[in-house]
Amino acid sequence: MAAAVASIAPTAGCGADDAPPARPPIATVVQDDAELLHRSPARIAATFDDMRDIGVDWVRVTAGWSVIAPEPLAIRRPAFDARDHEAYPPDAWSKLDRVYELAHARGMRTAIDIAFWAPRWAVARPARHADRERDTISVADYAAFATAVARRYPRAAAFTVWNEPNHNAFFLPQWERTSDGWQPAAPHLYRAMVQAAVPAIKAAAPDALVLIGATSSVGSARATSPDERMAPLTFLRELACVDERLRPLDRPQCRAFESLPGDGWSHHPYSLELAPWQPDPRPDNVRMADLDRLTSLLRRLHESKRTVRSLPLYLTEWGYQTNPPDPTQTTSLTQHARWMPEAERIARRQSSLRSVSQFLIRDLPERPGRSPRVRWGDYQSGLRLLDGSPKPAHASFSLALVAHRAGAGRVRFWGLVRPGTGSRPARISVREPGGGWRAIARLRTREDGTFERAVTVDPARTFRLESGGRHGAPVDGAR
Repeated sequence: MAAAVASIAPTAGCGADDAPPARPPIATVVQDDAELLHRSPARIAATFDDMRDIGVDWVRVTAGWSVIAPEPLAIRRPAFDARDHEAYPPDAWSKLDRVYELAHARGMRTAIDIAFWAPRWAVARPARHADRERDTISVADYAAFATAVARRYPRAAAFTVWNEPNHNAFFLPQWERTSDGWQPAAPHLYRAMVQAAVPAIKAAAPDALVLIGATSSVGSARATSPDERMAPLTFLRELACVDERLRPLDRPQCRAFESLPGDGWSHHPYSLELAPWQPDPRPDNVRMADLDRLTSLLRRLHESKRTVRSLPLYLTEWGYQTNPPDPTQTTSLTQHARWMPEAERIARRQSSLRSVSQFLIRDLPERPGRSPRVRWGDYQSGLRLLDGSPKPAHASFSLALVAHRAGAGRVRFWGLVRPGTGSRPARISVREPGGGWRAIARLRTREDGTFERAVTVDPARTFRLESGGRHGAPVDGAR
């Protein structure tokens, strides 16, 4: 395996002769940096096989700037051509190279976040916000790194400019104090990164998509401190330099505004403690049930010429943390398996949708600490438990089934057979009193793997979807 990994780098830089897989109408995206970058070669290969078998199209992975860059803790920038991927330390790209090639070998593609965190030499000081010194990312250095990433991985499906710039864990400052109170700061800093990085990536990898945004689902529309995370629609409007009525903002940061470039808007619509069909009461937040808010704003911004092109929606991170294993969470394994198909159905109502997502294949381990909140601080949203055993959601991810009441003695089913291409055979079955299963509908899916079918059957029964000799998680009663 070591020899195979060593042979990857030359291929990655120049690309391969075989064409990448075709871009699906709605791509299934899975991210698990811990499993795909930091485990043993055998375990990584097994995880890739699992993702292929359950129907994953794109593997989302982070190109960590401070991990790859030389001398990341140095104050002075080292002398090297940051645009040339071969000028970086010899082993800097090896883990990403492996992900890139193993995905391609299994018919999947990579979606690479050019992201956190910046090396120390790529931040400028001082920058004062709220009377406190703040670091500011060098836009030129970031664009140079983005160029190097795109040149090394030209067959990637997509590149994303940073990750969750409206989240205080990934981007600071979020807000700054002015004579009028707290005003957004992060959108203006991020816009400079977008304007510099998008054309640089396009020049290096012209066939790849470049996504912007990658916004988290919740935050504040008004702030009381510089570190308070920002609501996604607040962030987007400020990024586009418009107010709530889409009138141009008269601010110094907006006086040289140019339409936002990019091929799509990335978003992470975590519902957190809510069911996927429950909207957030705060109008600038965008959980799974609130996607209309985001797509409507994106459409209106393009109509107002605030974006270069109409930006389709890419959901690139999403999931539910479960109990077990995390006792601080409220979503059970049964709810997890049922809510994931419900969320998929909701997402696919958006005509501009281009990808759906799942964050983590396997749960992350506990961390040291006395408090459960500390021990379970990392995400437990995997399709598998820490020991590798599948959660019920592993089956419902591959074969998704939603059952809704459609009147007396009727159930309307929505489903998705994820593995495969084109129209796929499927069967809906009901559990018999003796425990066996009886088919109540045989069908073929649409070209995208989805279907809808109304069936006369007792809504209180238990149902499941079957295809290709496998079955999804049981659905106990129609909702």
